[in-house]
Amino acid sequence: MRERTKSIFNQGGDNEIVVEGNSEIFGGVDLQITTITTMLESLDFKFAHDHVGHDYADKSFTKILDSLGAALKGEIPEYPEGMSNIEFVQYYLKFMLEEDN
Repeated sequence: MRERTKSIFNQGGDNEIVVEGNSEIFGGVDLQITTITTMLESLDFKFAHDHVGHDYADKSFTKILDSLGAALKGEIPEYPEGMSNIEFVQYYLKFMLEEDN
């Protein structure tokens, strides 16, 4: 059953993102994933490249991967100690790709 869901993300008062839409999962996780995916796919670094430098996209994607690694570590309690968040993304992807084969 789909129901209207609203999620509010607030980063210390600096900005706020409100996600509202139909969701089939309690808490709107499916809606949040759709929103995150849409935001990532719509990133456009042309302006930043011209005004900040060509490495801005690399730094941005590194930050995104770092955040993804932190989220993965929070969901997967048994991971090798001493890995950075980005190394854990690599470890996770390798594990998932090998599992699919």
